Amino acid sequence: MRLDLHVHTTYSVDGHCTLKDAVRAAQAKGLDGFALTDHNTVSGHKEAKKLSKKGCIIIPGIEISSSCGHIVGLGVSEDIPRGLSPEETVERIRGQGGLPIAAHPFAPGRSPSLIYKAKFDAMEVLNARALFPSNNLARRFAERHKIPGVGGSDSHYPKEVGLACTKIDCGTSIDSILSEIRKGGSSAMGRTLPLPSLLWRFLQRSFPRRFRER
Repeated sequence: MRLDLHVHTTYSVDGHCTLKDAVRAAQAKGLDGFALTDHNTVSGHKEAKKLSKKGCIIIPGIEISSSCGHIVGLGVSEDIPRGLSPEETVERIRGQGGLPIAAHPFAPGRSPSLIYKAKFDAMEVLNARALFPSNNLARRFAERHKIPGVGGSDSHYPKEVGLACTKIDCGTSIDSILSEIRKGGSSAMGRTLPLPSLLWRFLQRSFPRRFRER
C-alpha cells in the first residue's frame, strides 16, 4: 500500500488544492490514499469522510504548529491548539488515539530541537518540499534512534500530491495503517520537487498573497 502522509488542501490558509482535486491526483499517481494534514485545523474531515468512500483512503490528520516546530498528527478527530510545547502537542495527539510524527525537522528555517523535546512515533524522512540535505539528516537521525520513517509530499497544489509517499504492508483500515507505522513497518519513497520549484515555493512565503501562484 502506498500513502502520501502529508497533504494540504484549501482548508489550509496556504492551500491551493481542493479535497476532490487531491483525491483525483492521488488516484492518478496510483496511490491507495493520503493523509489530510491541513494546518492547525480538522475542518476538512467531514468532507474527507464522504470522499474516502470512493476508492481512496483518506486518513484524518492535522499539522500542528507547536512552540518548537511542526508536528503531524494522524488519526485525530479534534483540533489541537497551536503554540503548545512539542511534548504537550504529542500527548494530545496520543490522547485522541493518534500517531505523532515529527515533520521535516531539519528543513531550513525549522528548529531541529523539536526532535529532542518529545518522543515521536515516527519521523518524516522524505518531504518533497524539503531542501537538500534536510531529508538525509532526518533519515540518518531516525535510523540512529530507531524511529520509524515515513514520507509525504507536503503538497499544497494538486500536481505535488504523491511526489513522496509511504509504503506500508498492512490492511486498509486506519487502525491497521497506524499500527504498522508504530511497529516500524513503513518506508519512505519518492522524490523532492525540482530545485527551481523548491526555491520558488520558498520565496513565495515572503510574497504578499496576491502575488503568489494560483
